[in-house]
Amino acid sequence: MAISHFVLIHTVCYGAWTWYKLTRVLDAAGHKVTALDLAASGIDSRQIEQIGSFDEYSEPLLTFMASLPEGEKVILVGESCGGLNVAIAADKYPEKIAAVVFVNALMPDTDHSPSYALDKHMMAIPKKDTVPFTYVNKAETITGWKMGFKFLSENVFTACTPEVHVDVSYLSRNLTS
Repeated sequence: MAISHFVLIHTVCYGAWTWYKLTRVLDAAGHKVTALDLAASGIDSRQIEQIGSFDEYSEPLLTFMASLPEGEKVILVGESCGGLNVAIAADKYPEKIAAVVFVNALMPDTDHSPSYALDKHMMAIPKKDTVPFTYVNKAETITGWKMGFKFLSENVFTACTPEVHVDVSYLSRNLTS
């Protein structure tokens, strides 16, 4: 079996830790696996208010892609909103892509900005106890969302035990669109 290099990209508010089960499975099968924290996510120390664009949010992935040796190709896997990040990377580094996998993910089109898919998604889902906030980054006003426990329970962690939900809710960070 050919060994592949998988690069796993989480959804907004979380981090590379969300891939811990899949990372073990792929590694045990002999594949190379890289799970990255995007900007202001996981253990990345930046705050969301420091991020002004999807390119900035994707910076750890884009830096990683730029560092790949010539001729190396990876399989990008983006989950949920991580689909936007893998699409950006695939567009910037097509020569380094073996495949792109969108897992229950947003897929941008060629007619709109990457945030268009996220904006449409956020308009379609009930907000429940999610609270919007705004901040200014480089003279641009950006709207973010602090996702509440009820929203997460009913929309994100539907198949998780209450204990897992509580653990994960402490690790999540703010969503920005």
